[in-house]
Amino acid sequence: MHNVAGSKWQVTALAVCYLLLGLLASCSQPVSPIQEAATPTPNTLTLIADGQQQTLSSQATTVRELLDEANITLNPSDEVTPPLFTPLSDNLTITIVRVSESVEIVPQSIPFSRKIVRNETMAADDPPRIIQPGQAGLQEQTIRIVFRDGLEAERFVTQVTIVEPAQDEIVMVGIGAGTGNINFAGTLAYINGGQALLLRGSTAFPESLNTGGNLDGRVFRLSPSGSHLLYTRVLSSTTRFGNSLWVVGTERNAEPRPLEVSNVLWADWNPSSDQLDIAYSTAIPTDLPPGWEANNDLWLGTILSNSFEPRQLVESYPATYGWWGGNYAWSPQGQLIGYSFANEVGVIDTNPATTADRRRVLQRFTEYNTLSDWVWVPTLSWSANGRYLTFTNHGSTTPEELVFDSWTVDVRSETAVKLLNQSGMWANLYWTSVLTPTLPNSQLAYLQATDPLNSQRSNYTLWLMDSDGSNGRQLYPPVGENSRFPREQQSLAWGPTGQELAFIFNDNLLIMNLETGEAVPATQDDAISSHPTWAPYGIALTNPKPTPPPTPSPTPSPLQQLLPADP
Repeated sequence: MHNVAGSKWQVTALAVCYLLLGLLASCSQPVSPIQEAATPTPNTLTLIADGQQQTLSSQATTVRELLDEANITLNPSDEVTPPLFTPLSDNLTITIVRVSESVEIVPQSIPFSRKIVRNETMAADDPPRIIQPGQAGLQEQTIRIVFRDGLEAERFVTQVTIVEPAQDEIVMVGIGAGTGNINFAGTLAYINGGQALLLRGSTAFPESLNTGGNLDGRVFRLSPSGSHLLYTRVLSSTTRFGNSLWVVGTERNAEPRPLEVSNVLWADWNPSSDQLDIAYSTAIPTDLPPGWEANNDLWLGTILSNSFEPRQLVESYPATYGWWGGNYAWSPQGQLIGYSFANEVGVIDTNPATTADRRRVLQRFTEYNTLSDWVWVPTLSWSANGRYLTFTNHGSTTPEELVFDSWTVDVRSETAVKLLNQSGMWANLYWTSVLTPTLPNSQLAYLQATDPLNSQRSNYTLWLMDSDGSNGRQLYPPVGENSRFPREQQSLAWGPTGQELAFIFNDNLLIMNLETGEAVPATQDDAISSHPTWAPYGIALTNPKPTPPPTPSPTPSPLQQLLPADP
């Protein structure tokens, strides 16, 4: 028995020895590739934060882990590039921009406005009399300032508070008949010193229309018969965008009526309807420049005596620089509405056969980059027969290059021809609204840049051409004189006879007789005038005074070559 027990102990000791030898052998074996991969290799990283740049070696797997490892504390508004969840790789650069904000309240003076009171007992040549002196007001702007790494990067006006409103200066002027007064056909309205004035066939006795509030000038348009004025009013005294759409009759003592539509970018009458039909487009006010974001929608409606219930024709339209919005223009026949955005011109059918026929793009071009918070968009004008749509486009494939040409397109065949080379970005071509049996009896007024290669800041002169693009001639001012025309399209209006033009020049309203070439000021004060609108036009025009046919050009113009035998 003793020998057997000893043998067992020997076997056990021998097994333990073999086990120890196996463990030692396994420890001496090389590490496998899989085992090596389990150990991360440090990455060399560059960290830029708080004005310092440092090079780090880290086995962290994401940007967030690296910043925790480097004891970098982030504020909620700080900007980290690349984002915190980004996996780290060798030679990656992580940048932290410290973003902070502050608020400043800046007092500002509010300039006072001048209001004109017209007195029939005073002669037109009598000096103006100040009834109430003007007094500047005071407002406070709340400005949010954004700093990036301690340097001011942006500032936004978040609120404007009126501390003390401005007191208007009230000036009395005489409106007795003067030697400069002229008579004309129809009714002419315009904005003068912020007020809506109406001239009924003569400049002798301007009448103030009761608009009920401050005009913003976005919409100011007489109806085709001249019976009503469509306009927009400022919603409040703040500098933020916001307005409301109104209508007022042009009969004496008419009261203004709100249409319960706000934030309007464009609105106009249907020139083919003897009802009060309008179209309009809207925007959303924002705190960022330019103060609104266009909806690029389109609404139609009829202003009834007891209601206004518009219907939406276009919900929205995606467009280049669409936040600014587009321009629109009713065709004389009323079914089509021309539209333009920064890089295209087309038409919208208000009564299409199918939904696919709703919109047609007539021309696309490269948008102009203003490098600022405003957008250049072509202005539009229709020929009297509704067949040709005329506009200025950006004529270069380089977005920043100042090249602008004027075109007309046949909306039936969609054939386009260039009318003017380098007319300038504010050419604002404008057809006569006279309805005549044949197109050649119409004419085109337009502005021509005196320095086309710098047309954004150039002076312009007023020109006239025949409807076929021929016989262009300068109307105003006389050759060699300085000129200052406004930039908006509604700086010119044709009279109902087609032989008179009203236009704004040096902030004054002038009326030109094309037969005599004489331009007479229609205003008798130094208030700023703008937005002339003349009626009747469209279907309201009856028995217009005939205009002589244009003198044939020896060489056919581009538009003459486009015109068919039966326009």
